[in-house]
Parts: sequence; structure tokens; C-alpha cells
Amino acid sequence: MFGAIIVGVVGLVCVVFGYLIWMKQKIGLLHDYHYNKVSDADKKAFCTLVGIGVMLIGAGLLVTAVILAVVKILLSFLAFAVGFAAGLALLIYAGRKYNKD
Repeated sequence: MFGAIIVGVVGLVCVVFGYLIWMKQKIGLLHDYHYNKVSDADKKAFCTLVGIGVMLIGAGLLVTAVILAVVKILLSFLAFAVGFAAGLALLIYAGRKYNKD
């Protein structure tokens, strides 16, 4: 049960950070590299993609925590794997598209 709580808290933190990056465009929550390399014109699109990506990772963690708490099946980490893969794909795509040298 303790593990489910920890996973849930980390998931909630990811969802909150994703929300702040996406909706509030808090690009400063990311590494300085992104703040310096993303143009002002692309900042909104970049923050949208990255924020959604981080929220997908957090959502996968939250679903995993709920499944772990209810049925205690380790296969619940499939939910995390799906959320992580989708979120990571968005993060990589946004980084490649909007980070300019």
C-alpha cells in the first residue's frame, strides 16, 4: 500500500507540473536549455506539447497507483509504461521540433 501511495504522489506532482507548463506556460520549470533555445513564437506550442507529455506520464502513474492499491497486481505498471511511452514521445517530438541551435 505504501508503494501505491508513493507512486500516486509522484503521479500527482507530474500532473501538476504538466498543468503549469501547459496552461500557465511555465517554461522555467524545465531546464534552462529549453528556455534559451525555444523562440518566443514557439513557446506556446512547445509548452503545450511538453505539458501534455508530462501530464500523460503523471496520469499513467496515477492509474498505476489506483490499480496497485485496489488489486495489488504488478501488471498495473503496464499503465505506467503506456503513459510513459506516450509522454516521452511528445517530449522528444517537442524537443526536436522547437529547440533551435
